[in-house]
Amino acid sequence: MADLKKRPHDPGEDALLVPSGAPLYESLSSRFIAFDRLASTLGQGGYSGFVRVLGPGANGILLFRNGKMIDCLWRDRGELKQGGPAEARARSLMESGEAVVDIVDLQAELVDSLHHLASGATTYPEMYASWVNFEGLVKFLKERAFTGTISIKSDSGGGVLMLRRGELDGAFTTSSRELSDDESEVLALAADPEARIEVRSANAEPVPARPPEVQELAETEPEAEPVFSQVNR
Repeated sequence: MADLKKRPHDPGEDALLVPSGAPLYESLSSRFIAFDRLASTLGQGGYSGFVRVLGPGANGILLFRNGKMIDCLWRDRGELKQGGPAEARARSLMESGEAVVDIVDLQAELVDSLHHLASGATTYPEMYASWVNFEGLVKFLKERAFTGTISIKSDSGGGVLMLRRGELDGAFTTSSRELSDDESEVLALAADPEARIEVRSANAEPVPARPPEVQELAETEPEAEPVFSQVNR
């Protein structure tokens, strides 16, 4: 008899790095799940969290906030899709009966942070730890009351810092998916000079050179040092 809860051996690279959260259901066979009914049920219940869809060489993440699907990502053998095309691939695999599904509960604010990670405006695109002071970058963004995510990927794994108005909302890594208020494990990934760093904000507005409360004093202050210099001290 087939093992209906068997997870795919290799679903490939994560479509989106996500924390462990509070699992509501794990390893559900899609043979018994109707995609539209699942989405409708989650909507009626005001669900916030993510649905993970796993298949051979492929995986997807559907983000829900207060019952509404706000984003969808799909990675199939290295190719990343987002939005409608990603949802269509997730639906297709589920309807084939070959998928395994997890449903994980998260606070709505953390779903917002994952949405920023997936689709936020790129504040600082791909940078390398060999020439970025990662701790300095994090400090710089906190001082600017930044809202968004800072992600880092290295050969040993990846990690994410979620910031809301300059405060740490949560941190997690691929080796420790449980949300933490300790950013040290994520910062440690920058020890690899080839680690890639990306910053995505909650909106398209650039990070201000000065906190908003001192903008009005800009004309009387010396010209601000370039962001690049501040980050790389």
